[in-house]
Amino acid sequence: MQALLDDMVDFNRTKLGLGINIAPSDIDLGQLIGDTLDQLRIVHPEHRIELGVVGHCRGVWDGQRLQQLVGNLVLNAIKYGAQNAPVHVTVTDKGSEVLLEVKNTGTPIERSAFDLIFHPLHRGPNQGTNADGSLGLGLYIAREIAKAHGGEIKARSDAAETVFSVTLPRSK
Repeated sequence: MQALLDDMVDFNRTKLGLGINIAPSDIDLGQLIGDTLDQLRIVHPEHRIELGVVGHCRGVWDGQRLQQLVGNLVLNAIKYGAQNAPVHVTVTDKGSEVLLEVKNTGTPIERSAFDLIFHPLHRGPNQGTNADGSLGLGLYIAREIAKAHGGEIKARSDAAETVFSVTLPRSK
């Protein structure tokens, strides 16, 4: 319930032009994401969630917000990906920025849905109902968190995999 309320507050702030609040500090993104994935593994023990960290992944970011971003992306991958295949999360040092990727296999996202997947309160075609009580804000909030850090989020999907890529400058 608290997560739904938090998403609604964030949604309303962004719609009013106030953006997402962030409180940056020096963090190790690889360690932070590892901790986040450990929590998600407890909640979803039936799913394999794998982490790979390449290089130095320290930077100045809001740890809680990036945990929220990763949680939204991984939960999305669990929900819409192949149930018998792992979700792969990678964090890669790219010099002045860090690349975070969440990959899953399963039914690709339809091309017609790409224009809408980061919009609030939208879901792709053939995604059924929100039986889990979600509001369709997860990817929107993830995009807004990336933007608040001076980064961006992109998606690609084909028969092999679906990938959400987040590029984060080490400091804004």
